[in-house]
Amino acid sequence: MKRREFLYSAAALGALAGCKPKGQGAVAVVAPKIKQQASWMKDGLAHGEMIASGEMNALEQTNVAVSRAERLNKTLNFLVTPSFEKARMLAQSELPAGPFSGIPTLTKDLVATKGLRTAYGSRAFADNISKANHGFADVMEQAGLVSIGKSSTPEFGFLPTTEPLVFGPTRNPWNPEHSSGGSSGGSAAAVAAGVVPMAQASDGGGSIRIPSNCCGLFGMKASRGRWPDSDGTPWELSVRGFVTHSVRDSQTAMAMMAATDNGLPSPVLPAGAAEKPYKIGFSTKDAWGNEVHPDCKWAVLHAAKTCAELGHHVEEAAPAYSAQGFYDAFMTLWSFGAKQVVGNVSQALGGKPVPPELMEPFTWWLYAQVADKEPSVLEEVYAQFAVEREASRAFHSDFDFYLSPVLGEPPVKIGRIDQSGDLDALGEWLKSYVAFTPYANATGHPAMSVPTLWTKDHLPVGVQFEANMGNEANLFALASQIEEAAPWAHLWPEMALA
Repeated sequence: MKRREFLYSAAALGALAGCKPKGQGAVAVVAPKIKQQASWMKDGLAHGEMIASGEMNALEQTNVAVSRAERLNKTLNFLVTPSFEKARMLAQSELPAGPFSGIPTLTKDLVATKGLRTAYGSRAFADNISKANHGFADVMEQAGLVSIGKSSTPEFGFLPTTEPLVFGPTRNPWNPEHSSGGSSGGSAAAVAAGVVPMAQASDGGGSIRIPSNCCGLFGMKASRGRWPDSDGTPWELSVRGFVTHSVRDSQTAMAMMAATDNGLPSPVLPAGAAEKPYKIGFSTKDAWGNEVHPDCKWAVLHAAKTCAELGHHVEEAAPAYSAQGFYDAFMTLWSFGAKQVVGNVSQALGGKPVPPELMEPFTWWLYAQVADKEPSVLEEVYAQFAVEREASRAFHSDFDFYLSPVLGEPPVKIGRIDQSGDLDALGEWLKSYVAFTPYANATGHPAMSVPTLWTKDHLPVGVQFEANMGNEANLFALASQIEEAAPWAHLWPEMALA
């Protein structure tokens, strides 16, 4: 195969001819790597290497993270429940061996941690102190990670922005007027600002990939069943993971912490296996056939060009995903999540009705969609998910990866996702804003967000690569190649450097 073999539509060629879309301010990530000096600039594995070599111990790293958290949280509001003293005590204890042992991190506010508040981003749980760890908190402790607190999330993780009414908005370090994404927006803001090198996240409809996209980070949504705290159900949407600066941090975390008895292949390729060329289909249109924002389109075209220059075969193609049918099915399941929450809160209140003010308008809007429906309707949802899974499998029988935008437009301004307005109109807009990420949650297939460019408003815009079930190893291999060809880890928002 010729090194620069690259198949484009005429429109795509025209967009690339001028290097960037006319009238847009997007700048591709092509700057050379630079030597990083400050300890907080290093990735998680480098933090672990500093501890192992004696250059810097776990307590010293924790204190740096705490100091940066105290300073930067005043502007960004990513930390909703600090656990600084607990972290310092843990950092001085005998920690399990491992590449991440002793390094500081954050735990998402959707993961229960013994002795700490877990509010789930909601007024209903603002005083909830967890009596035991959720499974993933145990996974993190067993890896020797030192959590300095709980990172903010939208209420119950339902929205693609982190603006819970109980805690206020989390702001994007690159441009604080804009969202850091959601639902792992607190974790992503902290990593992007250099508070911690990696932070725990989860993804039920894009909640690792969306904040990674918004904050200029790498994020991998794993295959269903990859992580050990999976509930084992056939159509589980949400998976755990991390947001990171480097590809190797995410890959190493998955390799060392993921379940070993799930029947999935290793997330690490054998030596030399990554040398093969990949076949990549790309699209800049959603399942309805709508074009995305020009900056998001340009990000895909630039990523496609980078992949072609790396020797991969790239052409315009996309899975035959459903549009409205899938949206209706996904929103039905999403809404049943809200119905379950309402039921749980009612039970905690002794069976009494839940006061409207305890939960946010969007949660109640979701609840209303299915308030009079029985769980039996979920059989139709799962049947639709099976249709999407077969469409994805058919596509991946010919293509290694599907390249698309992460979101329909760059990170929105704080307040754009307004719960005080017309929620039906908001739901309709979300169809186009979050048009790409939920499919991988429905199919169970892995997908990753890779940083690609920065807009004229200094906002990161990434792209999504989706693969077949269990194929994280090849996704990581491609991401590492892109990271080498168009690095991003040396880029920091101004407030991180101040």
